[in-house]
Amino acid sequence: MEKRFSQHIQKFLQDDDVILLAISGGLDSIVLFHLLHKLDFEVVLAHCNFQLRGAESDADAKFVQNLAQSKGIRCFVKTFDTHKYAESNGLNTQLAARKLRYDWFEQLRQDQDCQYIVTAHHADDDLETFLINLSRGTGIKGLLGIPEKNGNIIRPLLVFSRDEILQYANKHQLKWREDSSNATDNYLRNRIRHHVLPKLKELHPQFLENFKNTQDFMNQSVIFMEEQIVTIKEQIFSFKDEMIYIDLEKMSSLKNLDFLLHQIFYPYGFSNVSELKKMMKATSGKQLISGTHRLLKDRNIWILKPRVVNQSSSFLLKKTDKIVEKPLSLVFENVIAYTSNTAQTIFVDADLLEYPLKIRAWQSGDVFYPIGLNQKKKVSKFFKDEKLSIFEKEDQWLLVSGEKIVWIIGRRADNRFRVTSKTVNILKITLK
Repeated sequence: MEKRFSQHIQKFLQDDDVILLAISGGLDSIVLFHLLHKLDFEVVLAHCNFQLRGAESDADAKFVQNLAQSKGIRCFVKTFDTHKYAESNGLNTQLAARKLRYDWFEQLRQDQDCQYIVTAHHADDDLETFLINLSRGTGIKGLLGIPEKNGNIIRPLLVFSRDEILQYANKHQLKWREDSSNATDNYLRNRIRHHVLPKLKELHPQFLENFKNTQDFMNQSVIFMEEQIVTIKEQIFSFKDEMIYIDLEKMSSLKNLDFLLHQIFYPYGFSNVSELKKMMKATSGKQLISGTHRLLKDRNIWILKPRVVNQSSSFLLKKTDKIVEKPLSLVFENVIAYTSNTAQTIFVDADLLEYPLKIRAWQSGDVFYPIGLNQKKKVSKFFKDEKLSIFEKEDQWLLVSGEKIVWIIGRRADNRFRVTSKTVNILKITLK
């Protein structure tokens, strides 16, 4: 095992890398520490005390500290109030512990100038994860199990089974801590470990090895699939500002539509394929909302945009403000000559403006006098005539003087502030 590990670890680490080892004190992490230490890697130990097993948790922490002291290496122990964190964040205990653990590991990695975080997950853990995801229902990525490398996190024992790790520990007379919670059937992972895996290995002694080979093929398939999905996105997606426009006619003609809907929109928080298919046939204005995005049906397209929380509804501008960055970028400039207004640039009679100016969201009942007309028009009617989507309406800002609209920014200026032969001072306003 030592020789295989030495060859395998070279895929991920350089000899001078400093490693932050996540160590529980259990069999797997103790064996990983022993292997890394024998290869003379500089190792920093990181142990989490989640206070879930009372005195047993404290004893685990003490065991790790004693090990570090005996080897003369750096060791950090962090105690968490896991139950309180789980309750405050609406998580179960396992997810809370995972979040606390990896957030702290990453902070510690940076503080201690370590290149990588190394964990002791092995092949049996990987198979358990596969079966858990399979039992709950998942997409293809959920069947890929645990990645060997994910950013700064490396799991070099994934090529070894639990039996191999135990044999190594016994051969080298290593001591480790036993987690009493692993002996219970309180968690799905434990039930799979105790009752499902032994039966699978009994039915086929090479089951674990065959599983790893199959998973390797699946990984290659996913890489190929993702390349194809990128190509499909290029065909049906177009981009403007923060919004993505999806051509429904092109999308509906795709083969394997159910599969592609899941793969394309899952990263944006939309995984219910039946809802997405209903959305394709819905009337304009229908929306789906995920934790991160909103999806809008607008005639023959979908519009996808990030959710924005707590956006201020108005911003005041002083006469001395020449450059504005929020909520959008505007430049104010006094000029002596002018040209025709465009969507991006308008010229107004500066002496007609009442300060402070205000940039605000449009409101129901707003009216203005479109440039070139002497009659008023509801802003809502202007939007309808311009065929703006709901998202575009929501993102539209107005420049206002007193109670009068100066500019529907980026679209149309108000006739009341136009430059005339009587104008003395001209203000040029540009949307960057």
